[in-house]
Amino acid sequence: MGEIFLLTREIVKVIFHLNGGYTRVVWERSENTAWASKGWIFDIPTHVIPYDLRAIGSRFLLSIVKSNANDCEDIENIRNNRNSFFHIERLPFII
Repeated sequence: MGEIFLLTREIVKVIFHLNGGYTRVVWERSENTAWASKGWIFDIPTHVIPYDLRAIGSRFLLSIVKSNANDCEDIENIRNNRNSFFHIERLPFII
């Protein structure tokens, strides 16, 4: 049985779409702060994002995980398993 390692879990906002089927998101808490220039931007496969959350400005909870400690050491493994690295959760609706 393999363990799952959580690398990050943050609220992100869609900022634009890239050619090749990727969407660029930014950590919401880093936008407009000094962190924004430190690489807190991710390009994730568009197809892992639910259709209604793909619009520019959409917000959701993004978790980035890996299944074992060595996943990030092999670029082929990253390419082959990239869809399983990203988990998306809808934010609760609060009035």
